[in-house]
Amino acid sequence: SDGRPLTAGDFEYAWKRELNPANESPNAELLYDLKGARAFHLGETSDPNQVGVKAIDQLTLVVDLEEPAGYFLSLLAHECAFAVPRHAIEKLGLDWTAIGNIVSNGPFRLESWHPDKSLIMVRNELYQGIFQGNVQQLELTDVSRMEPLDRLALYEADQLDALIIPSIYVKDINQLRNKYPGEYFTSPRMSVEHLKFKTDRVPFDDWRVRVALAMAIDVEEYARIETGGADLPATGGFIPSSIPGHSPGIGLPYDPERACLLLAEAGYPDGHDFPEIRSLIFDPWISRFEYIKQRWRELLGVKIIWEARDRISSYQSRNDAILLVPDNWVADYPDPDNFLRTGILQKWTGWHNPAYESLLEQAKHSLDQSKRMDLYREADKILVEQAVVKPLRYGRSHRLVKPWVKTPLSVTKNDFKDVIIEPH
Repeated sequence: SDGRPLTAGDFEYAWKRELNPANESPNAELLYDLKGARAFHLGETSDPNQVGVKAIDQLTLVVDLEEPAGYFLSLLAHECAFAVPRHAIEKLGLDWTAIGNIVSNGPFRLESWHPDKSLIMVRNELYQGIFQGNVQQLELTDVSRMEPLDRLALYEADQLDALIIPSIYVKDINQLRNKYPGEYFTSPRMSVEHLKFKTDRVPFDDWRVRVALAMAIDVEEYARIETGGADLPATGGFIPSSIPGHSPGIGLPYDPERACLLLAEAGYPDGHDFPEIRSLIFDPWISRFEYIKQRWRELLGVKIIWEARDRISSYQSRNDAILLVPDNWVADYPDPDNFLRTGILQKWTGWHNPAYESLLEQAKHSLDQSKRMDLYREADKILVEQAVVKPLRYGRSHRLVKPWVKTPLSVTKNDFKDVIIEPH
C-alpha cells in the first residue's frame, strides 16, 4: 500500500519473524514443518538461516520441510504464513501498525480505527489482484458488546448492510429467517462444538464412563432444541462436514439403555458413587448446555456443575481439577490434520492411543490426498468410539444481508473486493 513491491523476501522475513522466540507468537508451532523451525523457535539454535525458507529472487520462495507434510499447502491459508513489510517493521518497530504507518498488501488499506467501535478501510488503488466489486470504502462496526436486539435495530435502520449472527444467538435464527426470508444466508463453518473428557483422571479414565455419557446425549434433539435447527447435529466424527475427510454417521448413537448398562459396569449404577464433576464454561453457553446437564441427571444420575466464566478465564483456568470441557474448535486451516493432530485435543485430554497416533503419522506423510482422507477417517472413528470427545454440532455461519449487497459476501466469506453495492 506504500508503493513498494511485494516480494518473496517479505514471506521469508515473515515466517522467520513468526518463529523468532523473542516475538512470542502464539502461532509459531504451526510452522514447525519447516526444516529447522522447531529448533530455532525453541532457542536450540539462534541462526534464522537454518530455517527452511529462502527467497532466491524477488518472485521465488524455496521451502524445505523436515519431512513430507500432505497438509502443508492448506496450512498456507493461515495468517501465520502471510507476508509482512520488512522495511516498515525494521524502521518503526511495534509502531508499524499504527494509523498512518501501517503498510498492507490487500485490496483495502486501513484509514481509521476506533478500538471497540469501528474501523474504516478504503480501496487500495495499488492492489494488483482482480477487483470485481465497486466498494470504495468499507466500515466494519464492532457490535460485540451490544445486545442482540440493539444489533438488529442497527440493521433494520439500514445503518448496517450486513449483520453476522454469532453462534450463541443461533436459537433465534428461525425468527430472523421468517422475518427476512430474502436476506438471511447461511453457509458451513469449519468448526465442531464438542465435549472433551480428561481421560487420565477418574472417572473418565474408564472408557465405559465416557461412552455412557456420550450415548446419553441425543445430538439431533440437542441441535433442534438448543440451536433451533440452525446448526447441524454432529452425527458423524470430530471432523466436521465442511472439511475433507468427514465421516457421516460414525458418531456414537443415542442409546440411554446402553448408557445405563455401561455406567453400571463401570461401578456407578444409577450414578451412585459417581463423583460430582465441576466444569468451567463460557458464560453465554450456560443455557445451551443445561440440556446436557439435565439429560445426564435424569438418565444416568450423574451430576455436573457448570461454572460460568468469561471466554478468557474459562480457558486460562483449565487445570487438573477440570475434568470436562465444553468447547468449540474452529479450524486454523482447512484440513483434517488440524482437528485430529494439531488441535488441543490430545494435549488437554491426556489420551494416547498407538493405533490412532500411527494413522495420523501415516496421513501426515502421505502425499496421496485420497489415501490421507481414508487414514483420517479411520483415526476419527477410533476417537469417537473411545468417546475422548463427544461431537455435538457442526457450526454454520449465519448473517443478514441487505438486498442491494450482491455476492459473494452473502454466501460464504468476506470477499469485500468482489462485493457489488447496487443503487438503493
